[in-house]
Amino acid sequence: MNVSGHRLSTAEIESALVSHPIVAESAVVGAADETTGQAVVAFVILRAEHAGHQTPDEASELLRKHVSEQIGAIARPRQIFIVAELPKTRS
Repeated sequence: MNVSGHRLSTAEIESALVSHPIVAESAVVGAADETTGQAVVAFVILRAEHAGHQTPDEASELLRKHVSEQIGAIARPRQIFIVAELPKTRS
């Protein structure tokens, strides 16, 4: 994915998200953005023991900050959606 001329790996951002203790799984995609070309959008499943301890907005902000600290501000997701499950393909 290319954000403001910086090449970012979705796998690297997903790894940063999963390294946080509240995250069980994550998926990252690029979304069209008029200003930056692409924006980082993340979908995360919270660990059962942490679900409900924070509002989705609080969890999202905590995770945005975590990604910024792990990779840098350019990789900070524009949006983080807290979801119950991620779509999976058969493999």
